[in-house]
Amino acid sequence: MQRNCFSLRPFLRGVGEVGAFCKPVRQFRNSAALEYAAAAAAPKTRPGKVPPKMVKLRKQFQADNDLPIFLKGGGMDNILYRLTWVLCFLGIGGDVWLWLGYIIA
Repeated sequence: MQRNCFSLRPFLRGVGEVGAFCKPVRQFRNSAALEYAAAAAAPKTRPGKVPPKMVKLRKQFQADNDLPIFLKGGGMDNILYRLTWVLCFLGIGGDVWLWLGYIIA
């Protein structure tokens, strides 16, 4: 098993040869393999145009219209938000009803 000691070098300065303690994780024999590894590790971003749908969504969600972010999606977001509140209150009410039924009865 090989160890990666590049992170240990500041701690091992006075110890002597770091190479005797461990070997590098990867050793490339030719420059073509080294260039391939560097290209594979590079981020895969390409400059280009932003899709029109993304521009529309940015404008919609970054608009300054005093709405919270979870309601900026439109009417369906509003319905889901209100339905969530109703279901939460029904659940809390049912829980209170259940506990009061055990306490009183």
